Amino acid sequence: MNINEIKRSLKPHRLKLTLTRLKVLEIFLSNTTALTYPELLRLTNDVFDRVSVYRTLKAFEDAGIIHRIIGAASSPSYALSHLGKREKEPNHPQHLHFSCIKCNCVYCLDDQLVPSVTLPDMYEVHSLSMIVVGICRNCTGKQDLTL
Repeated sequence: MNINEIKRSLKPHRLKLTLTRLKVLEIFLSNTTALTYPELLRLTNDVFDRVSVYRTLKAFEDAGIIHRIIGAASSPSYALSHLGKREKEPNHPQHLHFSCIKCNCVYCLDDQLVPSVTLPDMYEVHSLSMIVVGICRNCTGKQDLTL
């Protein structure tokens, strides 16, 4: 994804392209796993201050560009919701996540949708999260395993 495509992608969210936002998006686009805030700081080579990276995460999360996942390590990880991924249905349906207990990596399983849940009328559901916890294919050495 080039800079013009990123600018066009941010425009509907009313977000200007800053150097911090560009770098954070590049990091998300080049990773296959969800990333924690400390990992993002490390991957930006500490070029940007912590507050700028945090505000970028918050702006992207509020805009729906990324989503937060609480995995087995109990600290939040963040992953792209739709930017840079194949186009998804409207409202970007909730999907399963896999959290590895060995390496603490969190993977989005985009093709595995979270089952619908029916609650009594007194509750209003805003989102539903489901985490599958185990050992990832990288840690088991089963590279040909399909999730």
